[in-house]
Amino acid sequence: MIHSSSSRDSGPRDSDERDDDGGGDGEPGDDADGERRIRVGVGEFAVATDGETLTTSGLGSCVAVALVDERAGVRGLLHAMLPASDEARTAAARRGKYVDAGVDALIDELAAAGATPDRLEARVAGGAEMLDLTDAVGPRNVERAERCLAAAEIPIVASDVGDGVGRTVRFVAGGGLVVRAADGFERTL
Repeated sequence: MIHSSSSRDSGPRDSDERDDDGGGDGEPGDDADGERRIRVGVGEFAVATDGETLTTSGLGSCVAVALVDERAGVRGLLHAMLPASDEARTAAARRGKYVDAGVDALIDELAAAGATPDRLEARVAGGAEMLDLTDAVGPRNVERAERCLAAAEIPIVASDVGDGVGRTVRFVAGGGLVVRAADGFERTL
């Protein structure tokens, strides 16, 4: 079963809801080698329980927070743009757009899918400083992710954050987060 939150739909999805091109944001699909995947768009999160690969791209100053309960086989991925929901201009803002609200919502969705919050582990990627700004968003996103995860008592077991390079990530069954940097470097956290 797959749960996702996107700008179009915030309800659960079944794993057999596929379209021919591999799905849109937050929707499951198959890639060329038959791997089932769920694309997570900017400001979205998704939960996978059936071995799907969660993917997101375009991580510049945005941050990806990947959470897993390996024993339960439940994983989730958040692609957040901004550090704090108190920066929202409207009350109807998407939870996944903000690190703080997105982490809380993702933990809730993981628990609803069978994860035990005490067993969750985190991997964090992104948070690049893409522009030379005095109040750069990327480092603030990383700092907020670290604080939110610490408050939830979820250890960060690996991270690939900062620098000035964009990233794409794939969160694969088994809990590995494959990070590919825009400069071509790839590693698994």
